[in-house]
Amino acid sequence: MGLYSAGYIAYGLLQAALAVWAFTLWRRDRTAGAFMLMLPIATVWYDNLIIGLGSTIGAGAALEALTFPRFLGHSLFTPSWIVASAMLAMRFGAFRGRERAARVGSWVLYAAMVAVGLVNEVLSFQGAVVREADVLYYTNVGRLITPPPPSLTMTLVVLLAGLFIAVRTRGRWPWLALGALLVPAGQFVNAEGPLFFVVNFGEVLMSASLVATLAYVMRRERAEG
Repeated sequence: MGLYSAGYIAYGLLQAALAVWAFTLWRRDRTAGAFMLMLPIATVWYDNLIIGLGSTIGAGAALEALTFPRFLGHSLFTPSWIVASAMLAMRFGAFRGRERAARVGSWVLYAAMVAVGLVNEVLSFQGAVVREADVLYYTNVGRLITPPPPSLTMTLVVLLAGLFIAVRTRGRWPWLALGALLVPAGQFVNAEGPLFFVVNFGEVLMSASLVATLAYVMRRERAEG
């Protein structure tokens, strides 16, 4: 197993650790936002694990079958951060007086992005092998729209929520906005092989920024209440 493949497995372990942290926070904060924040992190570890093990498994029907759940998981759970980040922003005072409309709107946008993702990533899935550096994995060449709208939409919503929180806290908590800024480069670059490895590190940091923000708002609310 090469350096990059081992790196993806390490990313998977980091995401698994973040998922455990997110789960412990959700146990203490039984809100829909905390639950939706946890879902993508609890599934993306598999994404990194399969990429990391791809060169060991080898190209063929087995790896392609193991790859398909990656795209299904992204379609169903990546947009979850739309709901989570909107609800985090509301806990800092966003949409005051219009919280219900904002909450419903975030769920509607989530559902729309899931529908787009299922068409773009699952129903249109056509696997093709990518071999760069020591990494081997399947990508989806049947995608109808690139970059995928659900990922772009989710990142934009998280960024806007992060900017609001940064302003609201007078710069004391810029981490959600900074975490969201690390991902867009991967949506606009043909990020395969070593570059794909670097982009995935941005996804780890974005996950960490979301979990850390939930922990921060929980501490803040306890201190105020």
